[in-house]
Amino acid sequence: MEDTIITFIGTSACTPEAFHDTASFVINSKYLVDAGWCAPLKMLQYNLSPLNIEYLFITHCHPDHYIGLPHLIFYLAMKRKERKIQSPLKIVGPAADIQLVVKRAKSFLQVERFPGADYVCEVIPIVPGESFEVEEFRLDTCKTKHNVEGLCYKFTDKRTGVTFAFTGDTAYHPPIAQLVKHCSLLIHEASHGPNASRSEPEAVHSGALDAARIAKMAEVERLALIHCPEHLRKESLKVAKEIFPATFCPLEGQTIVLKSDDKL
Repeated sequence: MEDTIITFIGTSACTPEAFHDTASFVINSKYLVDAGWCAPLKMLQYNLSPLNIEYLFITHCHPDHYIGLPHLIFYLAMKRKERKIQSPLKIVGPAADIQLVVKRAKSFLQVERFPGADYVCEVIPIVPGESFEVEEFRLDTCKTKHNVEGLCYKFTDKRTGVTFAFTGDTAYHPPIAQLVKHCSLLIHEASHGPNASRSEPEAVHSGALDAARIAKMAEVERLALIHCPEHLRKESLKVAKEIFPATFCPLEGQTIVLKSDDKL
């Protein structure tokens, strides 16, 4: 049976340091999760072709998670003759904002003035709690705790049966644990490093402690901490492992293979 393959092309916080990028990864070489500052270039750096991307999943519409969208559209437009996929780029994201973000990405490229810079996109708005399913995968969602509408996604690879989840940006939010129960992997943000979420109601990001608590509550197999400042990675990993030992901080360019027998 085939495996589910995840390659991290960015793991850093909102404003990444040199040679890094904000949180973004590719599933099975053809599904991109969030579009960081340099998403197409980072894919190429790690031997992934942007031309193979069929779906882009946006967790929420803050600039560091879609800033690479104009780059991706422009790359596909410039390389359209080399792209074997004839269907549009499908963009899944929060219903509150995703259509506007795609529209403005194209406005930035001035596609009315430069039609050759445009690439056809199909926008698929998702309301938190909704599901989306095609032949190869299923997405289930819940709302995150952030200051714009956000989606935590549970991704089921129908080829392998593997299920894993990714939160996007969120403060500590127990309903996430219900959605991701028993997943093979939870990819959770840790913007606050080794610390916990700030006090209510202002909390909009998690720390490693929060991510570990969710992972333990959800009884997932492994926890990956991303969207963490580079200088706080080591300490964040230490405090998370005290609560949830099966925690790791992926490196950019690192590939994780989830096998069908990894499931609980």
